[in-house]
Amino acid sequence: MKCRCFVLIFFALSFISCREGPIGPSTSNGPAPGDYFLFQNFPNPFTDTTWIPYGVPAGGGYVELTIYDKYYNAVQTLARNYHHPSGTWNAVWDGRDSQYKKVPPGFYIAELYGSQPHIFISRITIVRIK
Repeated sequence: MKCRCFVLIFFALSFISCREGPIGPSTSNGPAPGDYFLFQNFPNPFTDTTWIPYGVPAGGGYVELTIYDKYYNAVQTLARNYHHPSGTWNAVWDGRDSQYKKVPPGFYIAELYGSQPHIFISRITIVRIK
């Protein structure tokens, strides 16, 4: 009897986790590049919002773009898609964490992970002006 409950709970949790949709921009800004890339964010440093250009080659695949603090703790995931379409994309970060709280001024890291696997890292600076 316990095994049946475990199996039902396991499948229920798996079903819930699979229902999470892709995260990220919905429109491409250009054609598919020859390989994955992550460009420097603009503007950098920024106070409110910054754009982070990245590219996914033809055929697409798994893509994850995550912002980390200086201690490499995940702050916000800007793009995560198991079937990311190819093209050139702009992720927008508003300087908030995953709980929608403004992060403190400082240095942050943008990391793009592609399905090949490819990993690209870029440094981001936030300046808060009062």
